Amino acid sequence: MSTCELCANPAQHVVPGYKLPVCEVCWSGAAQGWAANLEPILFAALAARGLLIPDRGDNDLLPRSYAPPEDFNI
Repeated sequence: MSTCELCANPAQHVVPGYKLPVCEVCWSGAAQGWAANLEPILFAALAARGLLIPDRGDNDLLPRSYAPPEDFNI
């Protein structure tokens, strides 16, 4: 079993778009978007996977999940 990359608890989800394993608590807490204090971890995870940073939502938070552009070669 993998661990949550945000808090080190056991992971139950792999976040779509970010390809990031997270626990139920972190997943549920990001229902409206990822908290700003988690952005350095999210940016590092995206960079390590060669993924694009998603656009922010109306609430100025990164979305909980996203789909990279179809023409982006992952």
